[in-house]
Amino acid sequence: MSDINGETLNVVSLSRIRTKTDGEGVTTLVVSMGCPLRCAYCINPFTWDGSFKGKIYTAEDLYNELKIDNLYFLATGGGVMFGGGEPLLNADFISSFITKYKSTGWKFSMETSINVPLENLKKVIGLIDLFIVDTKDMNKERYELYTKADYDNFYNNLKYLLKEVGPERIIARVPVIPELHKDKEYEDNVKALQEIGIKGIEVFRYVNPSVRKELSDTSKKNTEEFLSKIKKDIE
Repeated sequence: MSDINGETLNVVSLSRIRTKTDGEGVTTLVVSMGCPLRCAYCINPFTWDGSFKGKIYTAEDLYNELKIDNLYFLATGGGVMFGGGEPLLNADFISSFITKYKSTGWKFSMETSINVPLENLKKVIGLIDLFIVDTKDMNKERYELYTKADYDNFYNNLKYLLKEVGPERIIARVPVIPELHKDKEYEDNVKALQEIGIKGIEVFRYVNPSVRKELSDTSKKNTEEFLSKIKKDIE
């Protein structure tokens, strides 16, 4: 769920004292509700499957929670990481929040799939110090099979982001996804990103979240549909 008027944010959790995961310095991750993708191995399906409600924060509420870590932020050059779900569904809130509290000296980062209307990205693009983009796959067919979302929108937004902020403010995360990447397709994804000018690239392996926690029936069905399509392609 995303907020329409931008005055509040529906938050899953705050993850504090994060290091070496969100760029430089100590960060606190703000996990928000809502996502336009339906990834087969989504690690946070409760942000969209209806199994969790979250907690509503105003900008002041969120600031009061985050300022607890102010000393860590300032001492290490860290700050706040907006994630989800998809934080860009809450572009109005994030834009207002950063504008209001940019005098703190905190860095503001975002982990995003960027598969949202371009206007959402434009609202925050000048305010975010570092974009961590979860790319899923750089092949249109594989991307849409895995995410059930529009590849062209993702790709066009990625190129726009790169043009506007340059490679220095982008880290592209390239997952190795079970069943989808059976050989070394992820290497093609790395090459495709390098060809358009992305320099900061991190490769990591997905783990099926069902081995670590109980998933909702909605999330399980989503995974089963993906595996069924993969099986048909093999046959």
